[in-house]
Formats: sequence, C-alpha cells, structure tokens
Amino acid sequence: MTDDISMGTEYRNARLRMQALATELTDEDAARVVGACPEWTVKDLFSHVTGIATDLGSGKRPSGDTQAWVDAQVADRRSRSLASVVEEWNANAPAFEAMIDAAPQALWTLTYDTVVHEHDLFTAVGRRGDRTSTGVARSAVLGLKLVKGDLRSKGLGAFRAVIDGEEHVVGEGDPTLTLTATAFETLRLLGSRRTMAEMRAAHFEGDFDGMLAGIVHMDLPEVSLGETSL
Repeated sequence: MTDDISMGTEYRNARLRMQALATELTDEDAARVVGACPEWTVKDLFSHVTGIATDLGSGKRPSGDTQAWVDAQVADRRSRSLASVVEEWNANAPAFEAMIDAAPQALWTLTYDTVVHEHDLFTAVGRRGDRTSTGVARSAVLGLKLVKGDLRSKGLGAFRAVIDGEEHVVGEGDPTLTLTATAFETLRLLGSRRTMAEMRAAHFEGDFDGMLAGIVHMDLPEVSLGETSL
C-alpha cells in the first residue's frame, strides 16, 4: 500500500528520479521551456524545487508575497549550471525530507508539488517518467484535497473520482460529476496539465461545465503537453 511509504520518502524518490534524469541532460535540454510551466526552463524548474528545499529546510519562510519568494529562488540560481543546482538540492534535501515526515498532514503539498513537477520535467525533455510509481498513486489522491477546497470556495457540490478502480468522493452531497481514470491521468487532469479539449475528451460523466471551476485550480495549457504520445 502507498500509505506504508512516508511522505518524505515519496518526496525523496521523486527527487532521485529527477536527479538521475538530470545527469543525462545536455545544456540544450536544460534550456528547454517546460510546457506545463512556460515561464520556466528545465533548469529553472530544478531551481524552483531546490530553492523550496533549501529555504524551508533551513527555516527560511516567505514573508508576504509567496510568488515573489518563488520567483527569487529561480532568479538567484539563473547564472548557475544545472549540475550545481542539482548538487545543492541533493545536499539540502535530507533535512527537508525529515521536516516533511515530521508533519506530513501539514506539508503533504510539498510532496505533491514535486511529483507533479517530476512529470513536467520528463515531458519537457521528451521522456516518459514512471507513471505507475507509488508517488503518482499517492499524489493523485492528495490532489483531491485541492479539489475539495475549490469545491467549497466555489459553492459547488460533490465530485467523485474512480482512480484505478478505487472510488473517492470529495465535497458535500451527492456527486454530480465523476471521473474514471488511471492515477497518472487523474493527477494530470486535476492538476491543470490538460487542455480544455483534452479535459472534455477524458472520461468525465455528469455536469462537467457546472463543476469545472471546482476541479481546475489553475489556468489550463492552451497547447497540449503531448504526454499521450510519450
């Protein structure tokens, strides 16, 4: 069961997969734009996850605008090599992973975010990541926590996800929309990694248009990430 693996370990496993890929990347690869985060290159994405681990692991937390804090982490590492950024992440991550394990209920989003970015990375360089990892299975379910909050804030009802045959319901009342998908597709569909056309083509049943604001919490990409061809 995925619950037998700690949240910090899931983060570490995603990190190690990303770091292993980094050793195979060229300078050209490092400069590729990440389709899921088009304001970042591949190296910027590594700078993001490294900056989060370095700052939070050392007790440095954002004050004020969180986006400005994230942007500064990327900008501060822009002149460095990818290898240097990965080395920093490797050095500082153990303390960060211990912090996640000490408070998994509060810090689960840090693992979720990294697993999502793991596949943003692999897709950006035309590779297929491990879509059946326990990290993907865990994160697909964790993402429903975000959906639950969005449903509440938008005043919407319940949503059902049947993930690899297992039913999960979030929200209040009887579900008015159901998604049936693999864990990986659930992660990407509910993580705003699919275009509107791809969302409509997925296996949703029920009031898709009425529930859309509750299951999409970021702008959808205008151009397909092309993951289905990998």
